[in-house]
Amino acid sequence: MHDALILEHLELPSVLLCTTNFTHTAQVMAEQLGRGDYPIVEIDHPIGRLDDSGLAGRVGQAMDKVAELLM
Repeated sequence: MHDALILEHLELPSVLLCTTNFTHTAQVMAEQLGRGDYPIVEIDHPIGRLDDSGLAGRVGQAMDKVAELLM
């Protein structure tokens, strides 16, 4: 979350891509940093055991939402 907000501060539009298990923590961080409205796109957890193809599939499922939020 912190990195995404830094990018926004540098005027680089950003969206946080987060696994379901960490969304609540990201939302709390955003609220504490004064950005409770910050866009978070969820992907299924876990991702640690996925190979490149599996990870690409998870991210691919979220890309439409990410693109929508960045436009």
